Amino acid sequence: MRRARALLALLVATVLAAVAGCGAGADPADPPRLVLGVIPYENSQSVTDDWKPFVAMLEKASGKPVELKVLTDYAALIEGQRAGVIQLAVYGSLSYVLAHDTGAGVEPLGVEIMRKGAKPEYRSYLVTKAGSPIRSLGDLRGKRVCFVDPNSTSGYLYPVAALLAEGIGSGDYTARYAGGHDATVLGVRDGDCDAGAVQDRLFDEALPSEGRIAQKDFQKIWTSGPIVNGPLAVSTKLNPGLRKTLADAVISEGNADALGVPDVAGVWGFAPVSDSLYDSVREACAATKVKVCGG
Repeated sequence: MRRARALLALLVATVLAAVAGCGAGADPADPPRLVLGVIPYENSQSVTDDWKPFVAMLEKASGKPVELKVLTDYAALIEGQRAGVIQLAVYGSLSYVLAHDTGAGVEPLGVEIMRKGAKPEYRSYLVTKAGSPIRSLGDLRGKRVCFVDPNSTSGYLYPVAALLAEGIGSGDYTARYAGGHDATVLGVRDGDCDAGAVQDRLFDEALPSEGRIAQKDFQKIWTSGPIVNGPLAVSTKLNPGLRKTLADAVISEGNADALGVPDVAGVWGFAPVSDSLYDSVREACAATKVKVCGG
């Protein structure tokens, strides 16, 4: 355990040093550049291109250069905001709650929506191979279950809450962390996991359209209720005027229609949001008492 914590600390320190770069010593309220931190839902090679129009919009609105930083670990994203070297971050719902409630100094600018005027929500699945004898949550006792990351909302928290509601605790199955929603599904396909947690949009749309999976090869054994979408959050270390400028730009210009693109990294854009929208995630944390929530 100590070795794992030491490795995580080293990873976070390395990422922060890389992100800080030439911004070391800058005024955190008005830095010369802004850093936007993102974590892809899948191992996509086009992340930089996906975000390029949005980054350009932020640069025009703020009058500052904006650097896109692609991370693979929510802990590094949270600590980057805590340290003030990542000013903007795209979170999942759980990782946002963890950042906000542990004093990382963040506030939401907008919540992701898939279509203009759509509700800011999605669902989580647990899937197995087609033809698997695993047909229900109860069948997962003694099995290998792939999750995304302990800080993932649909890839960990809500599936774990569903298992606990069925009386299935962490000692009743073997948990594995694949690192991405696509990796959990591919792990199931390749036989590395008996079941995997995945976000609905990736399983239903992105992976099939990319030709990476065929849905006929899988079966869903569980679907969650609605989960609130993640937010784009800003560091409260930035001065209030700059935060308002960014918030106004994100809501009015940070969408597919305004940018003239098919989508903004897989979503239509962002809707107005307040921190209280994430109270349902806090309730799930309290109910599960999983370690990442302080349980």
